[in-house]
Amino acid sequence: MKRIAAIAMGAALLSGCAERQMAGPTVLDGLLAFEDPAMCRPGPETARFLQAMVVVDPQAVIDPDKHLRPGKIDAPPSLAGHFGRIEMTRHDGWTAFSVRVSGTMLGLPLHAIHQTFPEGGDPGDLSFEFAVPPPAAFSALRRGGFPVEINQDVSLGPPDGYELFVNLQASPDAPDRSLLTCGYR
Repeated sequence: MKRIAAIAMGAALLSGCAERQMAGPTVLDGLLAFEDPAMCRPGPETARFLQAMVVVDPQAVIDPDKHLRPGKIDAPPSLAGHFGRIEMTRHDGWTAFSVRVSGTMLGLPLHAIHQTFPEGGDPGDLSFEFAVPPPAAFSALRRGGFPVEINQDVSLGPPDGYELFVNLQASPDAPDRSLLTCGYR
């Protein structure tokens, strides 16, 4: 009798899990929205989220290029659990920050968010990594207002010392994923 009760309880728990899984992925568009996608300009919530991801330590006088460190996830409590730990990697000439994501943006499954900062204080890049290849992301990004072309840097507005661009390409780490990058050159 105890065994049947345990099986019944296990089935009830599993059915509850199945119902939660069937609810679909969490939509992150409210947090990760662009004020002007045609210019890769994040909205206020997205800008706060991105700024919180990276801590800039102005007191790092000894080595000014090592003044960046991982920050925190600035998201409402209901969404915070959909973001992993912020990872930082230093490379020759730049520092990269990444966070794994579980949810959707513009209807696309989001895999990670990346920010890179070159040494010396030049503007960095921002990338959203989607768990679909570029052709599958293309239409949704265009409908969302991003003037992307696959495997091409698209210049956004006149240069002001740096040229702002947007790019859609396969992720170098996984060709079955795509990167939407807003950056400068």
